[in-house]
Amino acid sequence: MEEDLGTPSGQSQPSTSAGTGSGTTPQSQGPPASSALLQLSKRRRGLGVVTPNACTECRKKRAKCDGQKPCGRCKAQNDVDCVYEVPVRQSKEHLRNEIENLRLRQRSSEQVFAALIRPQLWEEVLARLRGGQSVESISDWLTSLPPGGPTPSSVYAHTGPHLGGVAGGGHDLSSLQPFGDASGASLQSMTLTVGARGGSLQMPGLSAEMGGAPASPWHFSSQSQATSTRSGSHPDLMNWAAEPGPPQTRVGSWAETMQADSLPDGIQRFRGSEQILSPLDEPKPPPGSWTSITNDVNLVQHLLALYFCWEYPTFASLSKEHFLHDFQDGRHRYCSPILVNALLALGCRFSTQPMTRANPNDPYSSGDHFFKESQRLFNEEIDHHSLTTIQALGIMSIREASCGRDSESWYYAGQSIRLALEMGLHRIHEEDDEDELAVQSATFWGAFALDHAWSLATGSLPQCSSFPHLPPKPAIIDDIEASLWVPYTDDGAPLQRSCEQPSNVRSVYKCFCELSELVHQSLYVLHSPGRPLTARDLLNIYTQYLNWYDRIPEVLRLGHNFTPAVLFAHMYYHFAILLLFRPLIKLRIIGSKVSPRDVCSQAADAIQGLLTSYSQLYTLKRTPSFVPYFVLTSAIMHLAIGATGVDADDAATNEERMKKAAKIDPRVTDALNQGIADLTEMAPCHHFAEQALNILRFLAKKWNIEVNVDGDKMPPDDADNLVRPYTSSLNFFAPNVREGDYMCGFGPSPEVAEALQAPDTKKAAETAENPLFWPFPMQGRPMLPTGQELEDAGFAKL
Repeated sequence: MEEDLGTPSGQSQPSTSAGTGSGTTPQSQGPPASSALLQLSKRRRGLGVVTPNACTECRKKRAKCDGQKPCGRCKAQNDVDCVYEVPVRQSKEHLRNEIENLRLRQRSSEQVFAALIRPQLWEEVLARLRGGQSVESISDWLTSLPPGGPTPSSVYAHTGPHLGGVAGGGHDLSSLQPFGDASGASLQSMTLTVGARGGSLQMPGLSAEMGGAPASPWHFSSQSQATSTRSGSHPDLMNWAAEPGPPQTRVGSWAETMQADSLPDGIQRFRGSEQILSPLDEPKPPPGSWTSITNDVNLVQHLLALYFCWEYPTFASLSKEHFLHDFQDGRHRYCSPILVNALLALGCRFSTQPMTRANPNDPYSSGDHFFKESQRLFNEEIDHHSLTTIQALGIMSIREASCGRDSESWYYAGQSIRLALEMGLHRIHEEDDEDELAVQSATFWGAFALDHAWSLATGSLPQCSSFPHLPPKPAIIDDIEASLWVPYTDDGAPLQRSCEQPSNVRSVYKCFCELSELVHQSLYVLHSPGRPLTARDLLNIYTQYLNWYDRIPEVLRLGHNFTPAVLFAHMYYHFAILLLFRPLIKLRIIGSKVSPRDVCSQAADAIQGLLTSYSQLYTLKRTPSFVPYFVLTSAIMHLAIGATGVDADDAATNEERMKKAAKIDPRVTDALNQGIADLTEMAPCHHFAEQALNILRFLAKKWNIEVNVDGDKMPPDDADNLVRPYTSSLNFFAPNVREGDYMCGFGPSPEVAEALQAPDTKKAAETAENPLFWPFPMQGRPMLPTGQELEDAGFAKL
């Protein structure tokens, strides 16, 4: 029968029942027996041979089994079959070995699958598979490739990843068990390291995987999911190999050689817009332009196509299909002039045509005329409680975020979600038809996601209550999912067909809805007054993030789908993880191997790696509007992480540690330089990128880091003034905040107040160190206890 799982089969051990003093034999002998009689009693009972797994017959008779095949008892009975069932209980060591073997096999399989999408390896790998070689042997061959092996011409060298884990305790879910549940134990770890060009993601023990090709932004392999190539997909979906003809890794280098067709009347017609605006129906011209700014229907369609190609469906509050049907038919149910003008203003961000500017000679005026028209229409509305107005406010918020007007963007996003709640869009109205319910759902979830994105970025609570009533998410429709996504450029010329792929737009939209729900929970964990943050709550929500990422649909895994919306969704996930732990990078979690500093470092690395891939695919001039915010956050975190890595005994103050870290760790400077280069490339499309450059320039100067921002032509004083607070803004992203920005001008002067302050109080204030980190003083901070209560909450200072 089953005994101690640690006892090997065939090794004789004393029976526990025979070794106790409460057995029936000693009691039946009356007085306590001598040691000799006790040993005789043991020998009479028979010690037998202990086996971890007894046969079925011995189990039935509750008899000892010697573990042989057949065992001694069954052998003595000729008509009995000696059958061993699979043991229910196994030793921990056996389970560990089995898990490790499965991990190694999965790594080998995924390494081979990853090689199949690399143009310089797939033929050799396929030939070896057809030749009968095992997956393990092919994996060993791939690992043995020299670091200077063949350079992939494709952007990726990976399959669908699980980016949730990091080595070194950063995302090791086994360390979450004291605070979270055991469900996270199945998620594995991953090492991410940042380099001069973005980042690289490496699995432990697989640093030489896929030849260590330097041109690939990521080298990693999923341990929690099978590869993404196993399902049927578009025939060109994974064909990222370079094809004969003009280069395709950069959109502009190929598209700029294309010329737009012309209609007989001389008006340009932008090719490729039909694929974007009418993926399921026959294209037909709309009855009008829907705007008083221009009568050029082709320009309107072109700008709409740019929006739906590069921005949609990130934080979109409209249903594309319903909007386009009404747009083409001239109906005002799900289309309106205010919504069209807002979309056109946002679409202008992706165009360099002079006709898209209010002032043809001023690129900063791109889309201003359409935006002012949408503002005028909004101000003239008597009742704002309509679906198209709520949708327009969301689009206006996204456009203002791109322009760097964060206060206005935050305001429009707040108005959008408030109107949605006032209209009751979060509740199901059974009397409405199917179309109305679908559009209401899309409108609410778009406003909900956008509001939470701004709450996350500014450290504040969202507009919804802690326990909101949420409507069903938009349904996934097969025809819409299978509709092709094609890169659409400013002259209307799509890229080569190898970049066409299923849009999976509804899956992406549902992904944003689910992620926004997690952001909602994390915001209330961090910022609820009267309920200070605890390590248990932090790790529980962190586990939910990791489990969600591990369960995302296969069609949204990197390597399977690489549309801008999918890449943006992965960036947003890491952005949320980063901001969850960013305020705590100077703390450690007691009793857990999860390190806030490591988690933030890994998230920042992942954002840079994703951005590298986006740049190689589409250039950074065509990124969704919130990407510059991701880049800024990632670059600042690389600087802060490097600074907190310095031993506190070596430097007296935080500023000194920052300066020393910047000098001894070139990784800090490289990451910051890369962030500057990325923001510089995005600046023509998103003007917030220029503000972000000023922020990084200020921090570089403050922490004595040598960086080159646009040739360093700007005087130092100007850089400081550009990041100062303004009375016309909420100053969410103003790092240069001084005492005078908080102090009121009434009362005693600062000199008198300082003289009246007790010396002991001033000294205590100077030496007390804030355990939180937040680079923008005007943003919110987590509710964190202090003193002994900080330790009781599960945190301790590093």
